[in-house]
Amino acid sequence: MKIYGYENEDSDLVSLQEISLQVTIDELKKLSSFIDNAINMMEKYGDEFGHEHFSDFIKSKKYPDIIITK
Repeated sequence: MKIYGYENEDSDLVSLQEISLQVTIDELKKLSSFIDNAINMMEKYGDEFGHEHFSDFIKSKKYPDIIITK
């Protein structure tokens, strides 16, 4: 597993050593559902799987986006 992120909107993509998520139970449930959905998509599409956005899954820009890719 590799983790990448941006420090801010103007920064370059960097490899991260660690991430911390400060979440409520409801937010963690949404994130868990998103991850389960991404697992299902990866299994269904195999090598054709591209990526999935958390913001698209929950239909909101309220949170920082999380992108799952192969």
